Amino acid sequence: MAIVYLIVALIIAILAVIFALQNSMTIPLAFLAWQLNGLPLSLVLLITLAIGVIIGLLVLAPSAIKSSFTVSGHRKRISALEQELEEHKVKIAELQKPEPVAPPAEPPTPQ
Repeated sequence: MAIVYLIVALIIAILAVIFALQNSMTIPLAFLAWQLNGLPLSLVLLITLAIGVIIGLLVLAPSAIKSSFTVSGHRKRISALEQELEEHKVKIAELQKPEPVAPPAEPPTPQ
């Protein structure tokens, strides 16, 4: 699976380089009191994309954390249930054992 992630990351990096080479025009950027001149368009767009990805991850993080806690709780419950099942199997095996049969008592002899 790590190889798949590496391949995807490499493809994204190659696409980012191609994008940067094709969008090298410089633009001015103004945000509130900040004034920046001469920023490459590709840099502005890639930074915007990165900010969007970070915001998306922050939105998804609470549900991912909740899911991991839920999965952890389920694993603990499964473990407890498996242990309980083994205990019941042992009890069933003990109950199904044939009881030792006592030899029949000899009838009393008349005297």
